[in-house]
Amino acid sequence: MNVESVRKAPWIILFLGIVCISVSAIFEKEAQVNGISSAFYRIFFATLFILPFYIKTKNKNMSYKGICICLLGGMFFAFELVFWNIAVIISNATFPTLIVNLSSIWVGIGAMLLFKEKLNHFHWFGNGIAMLGIAVLIGISNIVEMKVDRGFIFSIIASIFLALYVLSVKQVRLKNSTLQVVFFTFLGSVITLFICCIITESKLYGFSSISWIYLLCLGLITQVGGYFLINFSLGYIDSSKVSVFTLVQPILTAIFAVIILNESFAMHHIIGGFLVLMGLFIAIAIKDAHLRQSVS
Repeated sequence: MNVESVRKAPWIILFLGIVCISVSAIFEKEAQVNGISSAFYRIFFATLFILPFYIKTKNKNMSYKGICICLLGGMFFAFELVFWNIAVIISNATFPTLIVNLSSIWVGIGAMLLFKEKLNHFHWFGNGIAMLGIAVLIGISNIVEMKVDRGFIFSIIASIFLALYVLSVKQVRLKNSTLQVVFFTFLGSVITLFICCIITESKLYGFSSISWIYLLCLGLITQVGGYFLINFSLGYIDSSKVSVFTLVQPILTAIFAVIILNESFAMHHIIGGFLVLMGLFIAIAIKDAHLRQSVS
């Protein structure tokens, strides 16, 4: 294998990971299962898959505090999945996938408040453009008349829970292995989602064969494949570059949605989506480049 192939390999792995995540909305739509039930099985199958690897690992020295934080993070991640799943089911595959990326904005604000991290003007400028994009997506007249689609509301709530998950495990990930953090996070999610299924009387059995196949795909392709491939690429590619590259996820989801689900988009949807992605790019990429330049 030549040097050029070795250099390209992490980028190919990263792209495959993003593809795995991009099809999650398609799997969710096609499964035709309650959003809470599908969230439970997505994490349940993923947890079963990584359980043997966790048992075999020799390094199990995570502190009790670290385990509790991961379980809490898992609870946040569970609620993110529930709200995102419901948004996908009641609206479409593309917009919830796009809007949940706003989590990077909430993470920045949360890091400033909790960890005293500094945010420069690029972050706030990017935030403003992204929010303008959301307004265009929803429709200015709909906002004025308070006719905001429930799918958008649930998507924004999902992005907030995703940000809470990222912030909660931020420090723990620095001191423990990825496998440990993922296992206890998944465990927290499974427990939370099972309780949600019991409380809401969500169906846990009696699905069709095709529904079980899509639920299995959500757990193994999206949850395990997607997130582990992206985490693997982080060992070779700068995290800021990975964050920017993952912005192609909603674009890929839109392509899959058009081809597989026959979804269509109006011009204001395209413009709004572009503004959101541009705002996130400024908030993530240009902000990080400016910080590195300031340090050097």
